[in-house]
Amino acid sequence: MRKTFIYLTIIGLLISSSLFSQETLQVSGATGVGIIAGGLSERDARREAVNDAKVEALRKAGVSEHLSSYELLFRSETDRDYSEFFSTDIHAELQGQVLEYEIVDEQRKICPHSNLFTVEVALDATVILYSSRPDPAFNVSVEGIKGVYESGETLSFSVYSSINSYLNIFNITDAETVLMYPNPWEDQMIMPAREKVEFPFGYVDYYLEKSGRDPEVNRLIFVFTKQPVEFLNYKGEYQLTTQEEVFKWIYSMEPDIRRMDYQVFTIR
Repeated sequence: MRKTFIYLTIIGLLISSSLFSQETLQVSGATGVGIIAGGLSERDARREAVNDAKVEALRKAGVSEHLSSYELLFRSETDRDYSEFFSTDIHAELQGQVLEYEIVDEQRKICPHSNLFTVEVALDATVILYSSRPDPAFNVSVEGIKGVYESGETLSFSVYSSINSYLNIFNITDAETVLMYPNPWEDQMIMPAREKVEFPFGYVDYYLEKSGRDPEVNRLIFVFTKQPVEFLNYKGEYQLTTQEEVFKWIYSMEPDIRRMDYQVFTIR
């Protein structure tokens, strides 16, 4: 999705001290296994192995509860179906997260029991441990986004927050990830408590264009925070970033200062 703005001037970063109050642990040698079978390719097996190793890293860091929720979360990241990621129940349970990791060993083997090929990985990870849980009084919603748009249409919507908050919006497609808001035409402003705010509100239209012939799935991630926390890891006129950087930024914040909404639409 392209927008009419061209440039972003980086302004000062205001971050609550609670953003950095979490404990982080370095975990070495967390291992995972993925099986190459049926319709699963070696690439799929590698992803499965990495996700398995992430769960093991959390276990090593002492985050032993609700590991099934983490498995759902990591699977959603792989499949780009983020509905599980934004499940309130899952977020209420998660008390730690893999902030970043490095694969230090990777091998292909044959399982002696099944004779199936496997991918085994070992990784070193930075695990962040949260000291809070989501604030039950902090509720948000997004309205007005259709399921399907024609290429060339414009996007508009409204957002709501139960408390005064600040907002960052990301758009993820199979081709790219962009910081959609704030932008040069729409500064980051406070979202007043219990009021609907209409987007776009600046001198900009959100034009919807596909990058190819086939229908394009767009995934919008709305990140509301109690304090103004800017996302700065982007580049270029379209504010390009990566999915990994977006989730790393989200994970870095305590659960009680953030709330999220997830919307999906298709451009055809």
